[in-house]
Order: sequence, then structure tokens, then C-alpha cells
Amino acid sequence: MEAYQYDCADPEFEELARVISDLFPEQTQFIQRAVQEGTPTLAIHWVAMRFGAAARRTVMTVAIAPAAWARYRAMPARLRGRSFAVLRAYVEASLGSLEEQYANGEAVPREITIEPGDEFA
Repeated sequence: MEAYQYDCADPEFEELARVISDLFPEQTQFIQRAVQEGTPTLAIHWVAMRFGAAARRTVMTVAIAPAAWARYRAMPARLRGRSFAVLRAYVEASLGSLEEQYANGEAVPREITIEPGDEFA
């Protein structure tokens, strides 16, 4: 059995999920959601163990602006490295922010949305 679960209809979404999967614990699910209001999204479901005494199911949604997604899909595969780096930076920053909130004694949200903008592609 694979350590991570990918439920992505488009290979581009699975590729993005694999780029960031090592930032999450094993058994994390990466789910491509139906496009809503023109925005393609990737939902990341994981059990967060580091934000308290009890395990918490947490969802991070990556919502990519439709224009940026169109540019990304039009790019040759060999040129997508920058987009991967931007996505990783957004996810790492969001996870770091959650850890900081927890360290400061603040409530850590169970649902987070990040929106990589034009710098994504």
C-alpha cells in the first residue's frame, strides 16, 4: 500500500500532490475537487498530531486561480519546476503558520485555504 493516497482525475493534479506530499504525514489523502466558480482545487486531508494532545483531522485546500491554472497546463512539463517551488513555498508557509499559532497557544483551524496567485504560473 502506498503511504499517500491520491484521488486525482487529472494527472497534473496528482503531479502537484506528489510535489508536496513529503510535507505531510503518511496516510494523507490528496483529493482533486470539482471545479467551483472556475477555480480548480486540491484538498489535502491529514491527521495532525502536532497541534495538541489529540489527533485532529485537518484539511488544507489549495485553490489555484483559473488564469494561473490555464497558464500552468499550457506550459511544457520541463518548465513547471518554478510552479512546483511556488506551491511548496505556499504549503510550507501555511504549515509553519499553523505551528506558530499552536506554539502561541492560539486555536489552530481545522480547515485552511491557500491561494497561489499569478506567481504560480
